[in-house]
Amino acid sequence: MKIKFLSTTMIILMVAISLSSCGETSRKENINETSKDLKQAEKQSKEELQATVKKNWEKFKSESESIIEKSDAQIKKIRAVIAKGDQKEQEKLTKELDSLQKKNKELKDKLAQKEHSFKETLLEYNEKAKEEEHKFKKQFKRDLQEVVNALKKTITPEEGVEDEL
Repeated sequence: MKIKFLSTTMIILMVAISLSSCGETSRKENINETSKDLKQAEKQSKEELQATVKKNWEKFKSESESIIEKSDAQIKKIRAVIAKGDQKEQEKLTKELDSLQKKNKELKDKLAQKEHSFKETLLEYNEKAKEEEHKFKKQFKRDLQEVVNALKKTITPEEGVEDEL
């Protein structure tokens, strides 16, 4: 009787061990599948984020370049208008326009430089890069608005530069 009980216990124990080991293999497979799915989802998310960031950058760059070009055209118009004025006023306004033109060129260069660094860092885009980009855009828009506002104050020809920021 003891032997029967012992053998039955051993059989039950062996069945329990084999069943529990089958469950571990299944759990390990589920963990591996879940891990692969998470990695794939992370990769897709990163690609989507990069695409969105690139699209936003192109829009910002395009708008900024447009405003810079309009500012350049406005400077040329103002130069033509002041060329007809008196000499003293002409000298004063020419100095202001030279300063604004220099600032406009600096903004063009700053935008080109940022675009170059943007393309390099797009692959490593993360939260820190996102914050830096936002900070750059905010500063750049403020600088660009300063040029536009200064142009408006200098002289307002018939077709003024409109607020575009």
